[in-house]
Amino acid sequence: MNTRLLLWKLVLTLTLFALMGGTLSCGEVEPRPRAWIDFPREGFTVPVRTPVAVISHAYAREGVAEVLLSVNGEAYRRDPPAQPGASFSEVTQEWLPQEEGIYTLQVVTYDAAGETSNPAMVSIRVVGEVARGPTDTPTPTSTPETPSPITPTFTPTPTGTPEPPTPTFTPTPTFTSEPPTPTFTPTPTTPPPPPPADWRLWVDDESVQAGSCTTVHWHVSNVQAYWVNGQPGAGDDGSFQSCPCQDETHTLRLIRRDGSEQNLSVTIRVSGQCAEPPPPQDTTPPPAPSPAVPANGLEIDCKSSQTLAWMPVSDDSGISGYYVKLERQVTPGNWQSVGGWGPVSGKQVDASVQCGLYYRWIVRAQDGAGNYSNWSSWSHFSIRLP
Repeated sequence: MNTRLLLWKLVLTLTLFALMGGTLSCGEVEPRPRAWIDFPREGFTVPVRTPVAVISHAYAREGVAEVLLSVNGEAYRRDPPAQPGASFSEVTQEWLPQEEGIYTLQVVTYDAAGETSNPAMVSIRVVGEVARGPTDTPTPTSTPETPSPITPTFTPTPTGTPEPPTPTFTPTPTFTSEPPTPTFTPTPTTPPPPPPADWRLWVDDESVQAGSCTTVHWHVSNVQAYWVNGQPGAGDDGSFQSCPCQDETHTLRLIRRDGSEQNLSVTIRVSGQCAEPPPPQDTTPPPAPSPAVPANGLEIDCKSSQTLAWMPVSDDSGISGYYVKLERQVTPGNWQSVGGWGPVSGKQVDASVQCGLYYRWIVRAQDGAGNYSNWSSWSHFSIRLP
């Protein structure tokens, strides 16, 4: 803080004390709280993303409880005074501008009884960052080297009479013919007959107690196609496990290479009866409910209580209850829990709220089997200042 700012703050403080002294000397006490902004002053200019310390004074006959700082009409932060409970106190609140533009800063005093002052306001301007100047281009100090001179090279011209070339003789090759290679014709042979077809179908235990298991096997080879219990087979061997509660028969049908058809069957004899299987357990959660009242983003007149209502959901196991969470914004992006409810048998709850704050809430359901739905998406609302 520079000297001019300190001098301005001192003048405002002395003036305030003089006004209060004159009022008190006349036997009258200011009935309502009051607020003054000492810094920044009207028309103050600050670079973007530079913290601004908003310095203000608050007066309340019943004692200053807190001071609310708002930016462009939206509550930004609440802070207690430097001397909590005193009738006259100073408050410093930091604000960080994120974008360029004209902003209105507003300060309201709250006393211990909940009374508020008229707002004190100033308008300031937030500008962009200062651009840096161009960087000077350095002047070269070295002197370029002078290239070395090129010395030409001369090739001497040969003198004298050249010798005639010596002729080269290439011999002519002589080819000798060879007798042709004889060709042999293989003697045809009769292919061996195909292996005979083979098929079998059996079970490990042909008589079992109801609910007990046994294994069905088969082997099929050298056939065109085959089916087990009407399903196409693959490979030569296969098996599956069966746990019957009553007699059951399994079949093997095949077509041999000559086109003829063959059928086999095996029966499993069952003694006793199977116990009734337990009903399947519900593991599917119910759908998430949707917040309905207040509508998302709604701004509500100042009040102390607000009803939170949602759209009910259904489930095959029934709905045993709903759970609700409510939070309020302390600073931008920072939320604090206000309360929670559940299990709630109805479809709404009443929550206590405060004026000048932002809120958000969510809800989820629980079915009769104990499965919880996902939380709903956050629904936001705000309560206006008086």
